[in-house]
Amino acid sequence: MRRTQNCGVVVNSSITSYASARNSNPVEGNVEYYGLITDIIELDYYGRWKVVLFRCDWADVNTARGIKEDQFGFTMLNFSCLIHTGQQLMDEPYVFSSQVKQVFYSKDPTDEGWYVVLRNTTRDLFEMGNRSRDDIVERSETLPFPEQNLDENIPSTSTQHQWVRHDMDEDIYE
Repeated sequence: MRRTQNCGVVVNSSITSYASARNSNPVEGNVEYYGLITDIIELDYYGRWKVVLFRCDWADVNTARGIKEDQFGFTMLNFSCLIHTGQQLMDEPYVFSSQVKQVFYSKDPTDEGWYVVLRNTTRDLFEMGNRSRDDIVERSETLPFPEQNLDENIPSTSTQHQWVRHDMDEDIYE
């Protein structure tokens, strides 16, 4: 595992599978792939647009040696069993940054080599609409500001305020 905690990602993939070799009816389902970011690549297309790719080590979610669920319902991963390492032609260790969500991995102290997947929720995300940044700046500059009476914040001279602490020694040490 890496020293940083913010290197975990999960990507949700829609797959088509068959229940058996004899079955001719495909079934669609979702598989979550869990990875550790090992490299970040930004492709710059002559300043017109940029694409960010993450190269990841992907845990084997196809077998019980790479993924399991504990008695509390937490997803557990073993990163010593990897898939899509890039060693075979069909392996794809890269994913678009826009396709993933961030997760954290916490080492399981009772089960050597296994990590608990911790999902985080985004805080302070606001729907800003489809307006451009220029529209927001123009609108905020023209908002009327209420008048403030600064005298309200200044204490009157009749009220005594004590700003000195008397519970401390008066000696000054350098």
